[in-house]
Amino acid sequence: MSIGNLNLLSTYLKKWSYQDNRISISFSYFTELGYGRQMIDLRINSAQNMANEFLSRAINRVKDVTVNSGHADKEFSLKLANDTETHRKLNLFLTKILKEFNENKRSRGRVRMISSRSMDFYYNDFEYEPLTDEFKFFVHLNRGVNKMNGDLWSAAVEDLKIAQTFDAGNPLVNKYLAEALLKNEEIEAALPYFEKYAESENSLKGYNDLALAYIKTEKFKEAGKVLEKMRANNPDELLVLALQAQIAYLQENPYLEILKKVSLVNEEWLIDYLKSSWQFSMPKYREDEARMWNAATASRYLGYERPFDLTKRAFNN
Repeated sequence: MSIGNLNLLSTYLKKWSYQDNRISISFSYFTELGYGRQMIDLRINSAQNMANEFLSRAINRVKDVTVNSGHADKEFSLKLANDTETHRKLNLFLTKILKEFNENKRSRGRVRMISSRSMDFYYNDFEYEPLTDEFKFFVHLNRGVNKMNGDLWSAAVEDLKIAQTFDAGNPLVNKYLAEALLKNEEIEAALPYFEKYAESENSLKGYNDLALAYIKTEKFKEAGKVLEKMRANNPDELLVLALQAQIAYLQENPYLEILKKVSLVNEEWLIDYLKSSWQFSMPKYREDEARMWNAATASRYLGYERPFDLTKRAFNN
């Protein structure tokens, strides 16, 4: 039976409910099998009891995720690393939250934000410095991801580049560094990291992210080569077809038939993809319907009943 070590990196108060008397806390961690993030929902109790329940459920949650993902067999066991200190810090964190939670609850409806919402288990230098290089890698990777979640793109890039000094070939750090640079509008700088991530990950998602990065920099030839790799083994995959339509659309080639094909298979998936990933350009007049993109066409593919609904949404946002 294999035994893994659960190393908690940070916690974050995700949401709270005075009505239900509950809080939800997300946590990030790493084991010998990699990095992850999960969330635990807790009923308000004493800080000590909540800390005990949180850690017990965290161990079981990560174990289940590890087994269900196929990274370990059913006999896999997990134990909390540095358990005494982790428990102490978590107890202090929950004590601060409960104090503010109860003060707000008694404020006669004048609900304030809870300020003690996050904790980094290795924030202090004396806690960080003795760590192994592998541990330091995950500390900075996690800090970078946390800053990305807070839209602090430049700060995220700084931490992710530090993480890279400990493990430059790790697919996750290349993925997140590429995304942070992209959000920070450093698109050209992001490309090498997208390329490294796609090569090491060798998945549809990795290649899709690389192709979209090429598209944003108008490197359509390179995007087309990535699409060929994706299409070689997955010719009818919806992601491949949508990307094919995207490249054709931006190069002013026929693409609506491709979108129609995707829509017939899974209309909801296409709507989500168009809203989240599709890169639009200012439309030009087209007599050829296969290359036409007007308000009526856009409304139909984006799931709106009328062009007016799309226009209203655009101005509202």
